[in-house]
Amino acid sequence: MASNKRRLLNFFILAIILGVILIQFTQTIGLAARGFDSEEVLKQYFFYVAPGVGALLIIFMIFMWEHMRNEGDSKYGNSIAFASQGENPSLPFFKRFTTPQLALLSAILFSFSGLFATLTNQESFTGITLLPQQFTASSSILFSTALVVVSENLGAALTIAFLFLILRHYSRKFNLSSTNFKIIALSLFGLVVGVVGLANHLLRYSSSEIAKTVVFFFWAIGGYITVITGSFIPFAMMHASNNIFIDLRRFFSSDTLIIYIVGVIFGLVLIYLLIYRKRLLGRTS
Repeated sequence: MASNKRRLLNFFILAIILGVILIQFTQTIGLAARGFDSEEVLKQYFFYVAPGVGALLIIFMIFMWEHMRNEGDSKYGNSIAFASQGENPSLPFFKRFTTPQLALLSAILFSFSGLFATLTNQESFTGITLLPQQFTASSSILFSTALVVVSENLGAALTIAFLFLILRHYSRKFNLSSTNFKIIALSLFGLVVGVVGLANHLLRYSSSEIAKTVVFFFWAIGGYITVITGSFIPFAMMHASNNIFIDLRRFFSSDTLIIYIVGVIFGLVLIYLLIYRKRLLGRTS
């Protein structure tokens, strides 16, 4: 289990970054692009910011409750799968990755999924909203991705944090084994996130059974990824990659987009190797 100081530092750094992106970053883009001249965009901003901020505050309260109440608990741990990769009950394999490293690696992996979707002309149904024309291509992508992804993924993170709170309470009450605790968390939490994700998108996709199925599996897979890694980052990168590539299709032809995606993947891989080459060589030597 990570040291208390490191756990607190990791949590607060991630929470601050997400708060700045959700509130300040999107507000700046909306004002600079004159997007808030549109009542629709202004409503969308508050629609996503308010639940996102609320979710972040409750996640903070659950984190502090688990941290103080269950400090040093080797049986059930005190992770809420937000900024504690590799901690119980997630897979210890992910302890080897720092948060920036995990973010960069996730961006690379999910860029490949965006490339596949583009090559096969796959559609996606995750709640992205089209913005008025006063947004440029870049401002539209930055605004919608930051706003929608951070807010919706904080909702998923809150769901998982609350499930951990409830599961640990009843695990202690009924003296559940650590193995059964892990089995429940790793097998059920993703399904719950899938149901919640589907419920949050029913208003938009209620007329399409295919869309509802895609939405459920998208959020369920994201929930499982979060619990398995113990981190908010990979699912957020998965969601961001999905939404970015959908938005890009509005502005570029498929051939041009494929070239851009391949270039981005190559650049990310190069950056990863330059930064983490010594770590990779250290593990293989």
